[in-house]
Amino acid sequence: MPVVRPFQHILATASLLLAAAPSYAAYPDKPIRIVVPSAPGGSGDAIARMIGERLGAALGQPVVVENKGGGGGNIATVAVAKSPADGYTLLLSGNNHTINLLLFAKPPYQLDDFAPVTELTRGPSVFVAATNAPFRSLKELVERARASPGRIVYGSPGIGFPSQIAMEMFAHGHKIALVHAPYKGAGPSLTDVMGGQVPLVTSTLAAAMGHLKGGKLVPLAVTSPERWPGLPEVPTVAESGLPGYAHMTWLGLFVPKGTPPQVIALLQRESAKALGDPQLRARLEAMGTTAVGSTPEAFQKMLADEARSAADVVRASGLRAR
Repeated sequence: MPVVRPFQHILATASLLLAAAPSYAAYPDKPIRIVVPSAPGGSGDAIARMIGERLGAALGQPVVVENKGGGGGNIATVAVAKSPADGYTLLLSGNNHTINLLLFAKPPYQLDDFAPVTELTRGPSVFVAATNAPFRSLKELVERARASPGRIVYGSPGIGFPSQIAMEMFAHGHKIALVHAPYKGAGPSLTDVMGGQVPLVTSTLAAAMGHLKGGKLVPLAVTSPERWPGLPEVPTVAESGLPGYAHMTWLGLFVPKGTPPQVIALLQRESAKALGDPQLRARLEAMGTTAVGSTPEAFQKMLADEARSAADVVRASGLRAR
């Protein structure tokens, strides 16, 4: 029987392990999905497509955007959490990713079901009214809400979405009761407010900006701490009678936990490169949001901070998903 020297034995064992282990050197070698927890037409959908187009060009594989609206984002989020941790299924989500864990009595996922890739964008929400709405300012809205408690309906992209939280913070601050009508994304809610089916909608500025520029909506206020450069004539919520109010929305990319670190690093690096492109940054700013492109570590820290602040919002407002 031949004698296997120790060094040869080590090499033989390593070869067997390498043969058995999955290889990510060729990643990606098939199309990638970005799952968006809302219907087409909203800012998340638009930004996913912008990033997906550039990622596809950089990685040499098609990046397909798949819309899965409903459940306050839970349907899409759970679908991604159950996907293989191989870097071929990504989730684009926002503030609701953390706040849904507090809104739902039995949340169907946990934060550690995912690995953060990068925070993509950050911007304000905007409160908009239909052109036939009986109010043209937040002051008039508050007056009407106090005169007719529980009669004014507002639309949002869905339960737990950042724009809904922004409106609930506003209502709680003024101690008024508004009726929430959740949609499956910003696009359908904006369509209804432009058609006069609902008098009021809260939306990310990124989703509403084009309609505002076209004069199809009446802007009441933005939720940023200061007036937004793209809409300098629109006051902030804080200026409109609620000092200290501010709420910003963010969007980021996630992958299922267990995704190889080298895959996460590649996705983050190429996303950050895309966000550094002056043309893309200008498009995002014109929409009403700003590019970020953070590292996974910085994104993880932001998520931890966001979870703490979300708990404060839910506790103060008494929000619960029904």
